[in-house]
Amino acid sequence: MLFRKRKKAGNQSQPGRFGRKKQREIPGYVTVEYDMMKKGADSKRHGRTVRQFGVMMHGSIRLVTSGDTVDQATYEALVAAGAVDPLARAPEQPEDRVEPEEENPPEAKE
Repeated sequence: MLFRKRKKAGNQSQPGRFGRKKQREIPGYVTVEYDMMKKGADSKRHGRTVRQFGVMMHGSIRLVTSGDTVDQATYEALVAAGAVDPLARAPEQPEDRVEPEEENPPEAKE
C-alpha cells in the first residue's frame, strides 16, 4: 500500500454537501446562494465554483461561502456591505381591502 494510488473516498460525514436538495426553511436564517452574491472571490471547491466574501461583525471576520446558511445579523451585514441584494419580500396587502364586484354577473345556463 506504500506505493499504490489511494482511492478517494471523500468525506462521508457530509454526503452531498454541494449537491444537496433544497432544505426546509429555518426561521431567522438565510441560505446565501451563488447567484445572490455580487461581490467576493471565486474559487473551485470539489469541482464546483463557489464565491466567498468576508464580513466583519463585532470585531471578528466571518467568511461566508455561497451555499452557507447564515443568521439574520450576518445577512444584514452582507447587505450593508453590498455583497448581496436584500431579499425581495412580497408586498403585504391590507386585510380590509375589498375586491370590486362585477357589474354583470354570469347568468345560469339551463
